[in-house]
Amino acid sequence: MSVALMYLYRDIKKHGVKLIAGEKGLKNKVRWTHIVESEEIATFLQGQEIVFTTGIAIKNQSDLFNLIKTTKEQNSSGIIINTGKYIENISQDILDYCNENEYPLFLMPWGIRIAEIMKDLTITILESEKTYLEISNAIKDAIFLPTYEELYINTLEKAGFKSSWRYILTIIEVDYKNINTEDTEYFITKIKQYIEDELNYIRSNFFCVEVGQSIIILFLNKSDSEIDKILKKLYINLEKKFESMNFYVGIGKHTSSIEKLYKGYEEARNVAKINRLLRNNNVHIRYSELGLYRLLLGIENKDIMKEFHDETIGDLEVYDEVNNTDYVELLINYFENNCKVNETANSLYIHRNTVNYKINKIEEILDLNLSDIGDRSKIYLSLMIRYLI
Repeated sequence: MSVALMYLYRDIKKHGVKLIAGEKGLKNKVRWTHIVESEEIATFLQGQEIVFTTGIAIKNQSDLFNLIKTTKEQNSSGIIINTGKYIENISQDILDYCNENEYPLFLMPWGIRIAEIMKDLTITILESEKTYLEISNAIKDAIFLPTYEELYINTLEKAGFKSSWRYILTIIEVDYKNINTEDTEYFITKIKQYIEDELNYIRSNFFCVEVGQSIIILFLNKSDSEIDKILKKLYINLEKKFESMNFYVGIGKHTSSIEKLYKGYEEARNVAKINRLLRNNNVHIRYSELGLYRLLLGIENKDIMKEFHDETIGDLEVYDEVNNTDYVELLINYFENNCKVNETANSLYIHRNTVNYKINKIEEILDLNLSDIGDRSKIYLSLMIRYLI
């Protein structure tokens, strides 16, 4: 867990610390503090530290510039320079570099002890981590143990959650292509951290928690259109960042009740399930937009669906298996292309006459007429069930 630098800056202003460059980088996350007095020491940084330096090993502005560049290259979040004894001023080149690279540069008067500021920052980071962990656990309890309100209501209300707020729960399920299953926990944590960094600009309007091989994002007081836009961009970035994985997004309906978060989770999971089964990912699809799939998902007795499926196109599956044909695949493509012969032929790279021949053969095997609205509806419904059983 880390804290946005802008929040930490509020705490250390009282010590006389002043931001002089790199203001756009205040969104950077900080997970710890570190004193760095040389470029060599800077190479040991692990990222997301707020760096302090007294300048004791700095001989000139060029040395200071190189130190700042190295800490930036090591992905530190910002640097606080103790001025007055070893460093008296900051060159314009350094200021320009920090502004261009969105790297916050702070000045701290010499009379202030670095240890005092580091103590305040450490306390704030640890308290923030503790609070965030408590809220994350409460959200999980609200989802998976909704009847035990004593486990989460007080914690969330104490954290400021209100019944008048608008809550929308979303889920991002992760599929691994070529990753050892032993590493999945590591990658889920890494993905969660990436999501938190990407959504840092709406820090007070979301919480992100890990659940198995999924990431749950609870949005607070965001409209449907805002969430659609956020998730669409996030999905694109995730696909680019983690090329060895597939992501399936689901969005539940909004609620103003903390006690109903579990319903939003169920709805979001169902949407992600449909996206996974259809091998696509349309983050604009919400539970309320699932249409017929929502009715099918509500059927508890899956044997009924399987029986309907087998009675409708079961014979075609058997025929394909025995005769090594591909009639079911063609039927799926036919319906995906709105039962249009030319579009189906183009998608399968075959001649339209071949499509017509196979459609006629399918009608013969199943003893139905795909021009009849009743028969066509049964086949369409059966193909949808095929993804759910």
